Amino acid sequence: MQCFVFLLLLLAAVADAAWGEEIRLEACDVLPVVEVSVSGMKFLFLVDTAATSFLNVKSFAQGAALRVPVTSWSGTVETNGQQITIGDLSVGEHHLRNLKLPAIDLSAIGHACGRRLDGIFGIDLLRQLGASVDLHEHTARLLVGSENEQMRVAEVDRQLVSCEEALNRTDESTFSDCLDPEVAVFTTAGGFYGRAAVMELFRQEYFQRHPPAPVSVTLRAHHVLGEAVWVEYDLRIAVAQRIVLQRGSALCRKTEGKWRAVLLSHSSPPLAPTGTGN
Repeated sequence: MQCFVFLLLLLAAVADAAWGEEIRLEACDVLPVVEVSVSGMKFLFLVDTAATSFLNVKSFAQGAALRVPVTSWSGTVETNGQQITIGDLSVGEHHLRNLKLPAIDLSAIGHACGRRLDGIFGIDLLRQLGASVDLHEHTARLLVGSENEQMRVAEVDRQLVSCEEALNRTDESTFSDCLDPEVAVFTTAGGFYGRAAVMELFRQEYFQRHPPAPVSVTLRAHHVLGEAVWVEYDLRIAVAQRIVLQRGSALCRKTEGKWRAVLLSHSSPPLAPTGTGN
């Protein structure tokens, strides 16, 4: 029961961090708008998931003249505009750099909603941020992911491979750094809490085993949960003349620039103890 309660609390904490940042949107009449910063200066952009991004030519310095295709829900038309280069555009704590955006006159949209609009934050920039718009419960919010999910998964996979290699060469120091200080491990034999207790478990099962029991990890699935990644995997363990198969999962989070396991769960018992002679 204690293990179940701990798991529920841990998953609840992950769910609360389901997005890197939540930004409350303001309103221009009924239209959602967001405050952005361009090179330290504040601007107000309309958030439009059905349009590409534009700047208001009256809000930004002059750029190169060009014909600008304007795409919205009603189709695409061309108009006269300019191309503006922006070194840094930030929304909340997230930055987009070296953007080249078309600029046109957006006065008509601003007049329609009663506020000056300095740009349109469209679907292209939303995708770059990994963001979505939530208009539920009478509160408009911009939900911004902290990283690209594929990059996170790739980083976790590389880290897991490194940890597998450390386990197989009995490198306790390196393997210990794969574990969060507050890591918990659940097996059918019980729960183990904290890095010291978990390392003692691995020491008995793997590091002090003679002959060694090589471990092979096969990744099955990934689930990105906000700032954490849940990984499902199979373990193939060679114990003397037999093969032991285990099904496992790991909840990993990034601390101090490294992904570490905060939760490990195995669906079969630990390995049976053996002698430790040479």
